[in-house]
Amino acid sequence: LAARGLDAAAEYAAAGLALAGIPPLPGQGYFQPVPLREITAASGAVEVERRRGDEVDRRTFLSGTDCLIPQIPARSLTAPVVFAGYGIRETAPARDDYRGLDVKGKIVVLLGGVPEGAAWKTPELTERWAAEKADERYTAKRELARRLGAIAVLAVEGDDWATRILPKNRPEERTFWRLEDDGLDDEGLLLARVSPAVGAALLGGSGGGASGSAPRALPGVTVTLRTSGRERALVSRNVVGVLSGSDPKLAGEAVVLGAHLDHLGVVDGVIHPGADDNASGVAALLEIARAFAASPARPKRSLVFVFWTGEEEGKLGSAHWVRHPLWPLAQTTAYLNIDMVGHPWTLEEIRKLVADLKPTGGDRFLEGLKPADFVEPGVADFSPDLGPVVARAARGTGLALHLDWTGGAYGGSDYRDFARARVPFLRFFGNFFAGYHEPGDTPAGVDPVQVQKMARLVLATAWLLADR
Repeated sequence: LAARGLDAAAEYAAAGLALAGIPPLPGQGYFQPVPLREITAASGAVEVERRRGDEVDRRTFLSGTDCLIPQIPARSLTAPVVFAGYGIRETAPARDDYRGLDVKGKIVVLLGGVPEGAAWKTPELTERWAAEKADERYTAKRELARRLGAIAVLAVEGDDWATRILPKNRPEERTFWRLEDDGLDDEGLLLARVSPAVGAALLGGSGGGASGSAPRALPGVTVTLRTSGRERALVSRNVVGVLSGSDPKLAGEAVVLGAHLDHLGVVDGVIHPGADDNASGVAALLEIARAFAASPARPKRSLVFVFWTGEEEGKLGSAHWVRHPLWPLAQTTAYLNIDMVGHPWTLEEIRKLVADLKPTGGDRFLEGLKPADFVEPGVADFSPDLGPVVARAARGTGLALHLDWTGGAYGGSDYRDFARARVPFLRFFGNFFAGYHEPGDTPAGVDPVQVQKMARLVLATAWLLADR
């Protein structure tokens, strides 16, 4: 985030807005400063103490070997421990791993993933409790533990710790946090992922047998979490432009459209271009902005165009906006997020979706459908009025769609913090692909026609929302 490439991308986006005739917010300029904290030379450890009468057993597990601790500034935290099973509370399927447990002021130990059984494998439950991406996998579990008063979470991973989890989570040379977070994200409590060996030290017996254990207090067990690292304050930037609405009574309201500017940069000496993730979204947003600016007609409400910093590091730019909005959240009609719009669905994936959903008329839907004409926008489940709007926009642009109604609070892009603030949102996303977060995410792999189709859908949706 402190690299010249991201600064150049921000300047490019600002210049694109200026050339299109889209001004910045009055008195603000095109840039919103985003104060950040950079952490380097990070290390950490989990110390487990078990007392049985006069006997005391102490073991220390180092980060990068038997545990993965966030790379944050130096701190030390000691507390008694409670085991909360999978750390899940759900009504359907009915499960409450915290029933009868007092976790206030304690460190919660829980298991990664979800319980056995097909009922727990739905996309919604998987996204909430067992997401594939490491930075999203424990968001819901940590938030639940925080609300119940826990001060830290130890997540026990499975037998693939050494073969899959550690190799995929090597310590980074540096990490970034919002400066005001003091090294922790907005869940506000520390989470460490630990190996089965740590699980065995905490729970007794073998780590593999922990999955069959019932939630319970762990008398005599105390954990100390230690971290250290060097920190440096720096400032990144969001890029912001605004087109005022045509109706004086409604121009104070706005539809906000956003796409993140950052990608992974250089990893182990290899450039990761990020053509789809998210040059495709940035290009789409610039073209949408230009189209609105060139139109002789304006919608009634204003349009705010934002290019975010720090999405890959934890949605840092959008999180800062939600906490320090340059346009009031209460006057934000909706937020439209554009991320990775350069790869369409395959026909096989669409057929599987229809088979899973079993909708009325599913066979008719598939007849003659071109995969490139299918999209699946994410829609805030607390804003049912958004569905008909994006459906109308899809009809107007010749696209077939399935609406993915979602809460969004645990989502993987910049709509997340808008969802947590209960701002209506729409997520525009194409599809994952083999080169995701790899050096192979190059311009040659992006379908420009697909980007154009998605941009037209977003433009039509934004117009309808801003003009109704």
